[in-house]
Amino acid sequence: MAATQVLKKAVPAVKKILMCRPTHFDLTYSINPWMDLEKSVNKAKALRQWETLRMTIEDSGAQVEVLEPFGADNYPDMVFAANAAVVRGKKAYLANFCFPERKGERFFFKKWFEENGYSTCGSLEIPFEGAGDALFAGNSLFCGVGPRTDVKALTDVAKELRTRSDPFAVIGCRLVDPRFYHIDTCFCPVSTDIAIWYPHAFAPISQHNMTQHGVELIPVPEKEAANFACNAVVVNNTVIMHEGNEATAKLLEASGFRVRFVDMSEFIKSGGSAKCCTLTLC
Repeated sequence: MAATQVLKKAVPAVKKILMCRPTHFDLTYSINPWMDLEKSVNKAKALRQWETLRMTIEDSGAQVEVLEPFGADNYPDMVFAANAAVVRGKKAYLANFCFPERKGERFFFKKWFEENGYSTCGSLEIPFEGAGDALFAGNSLFCGVGPRTDVKALTDVAKELRTRSDPFAVIGCRLVDPRFYHIDTCFCPVSTDIAIWYPHAFAPISQHNMTQHGVELIPVPEKEAANFACNAVVVNNTVIMHEGNEATAKLLEASGFRVRFVDMSEFIKSGGSAKCCTLTLC
């Protein structure tokens, strides 16, 4: 699909994205409503889908860094790199995963960051799931709280990542629908001041608060929200999302964005789609 109008808003350039190869991806436990242990992952198909996503991101103008998960055989969800950390500049605030099945991922992501010139920080006491629950829109950091991330993490993230020259606001957004257990499953900034969202994933007070920070919020249909329409990767004016979200694509095209569809069906079996497989570095 191609854009139909000139972009109305400034779009931040995404230069570099981290992805983790799905070497060990599988469905071996259930920690969200999407994970049905009666289903199985087609690993060859999952790898093809991951490679297509990577190539689509690169073709849209971003550089992809690939983490090879050597030694991480026991961590099938490491492919969901979005949850590894939230990054600001060359500092990574690492995840402290809510469920024991994923806690060991932190070691591998920490190692990658430090070997690639990032300083790392992050509490080992407060549950926090990285950019799965922390998304920048302009100068505001929208943080999902409830299912995976404790509200106390907001203060700690701000303390560690804010600087005098970068005094971003932190907005807590309480998630109330178990299908949308991370904020990146129901909210996606597509520019500095436009985001798509599924408002009913949030508590009413959070819905109100999220409208107060200079970001135009475009609601998506429930059917497409449940098809991971908001779990999209944004590269300049291109939005990359799981196939089958035609109504959301039309909403984005009306604001001047280009939409590219990819098949993420194998990863949706574990409750993740395109955005879950990526972490914006800069």
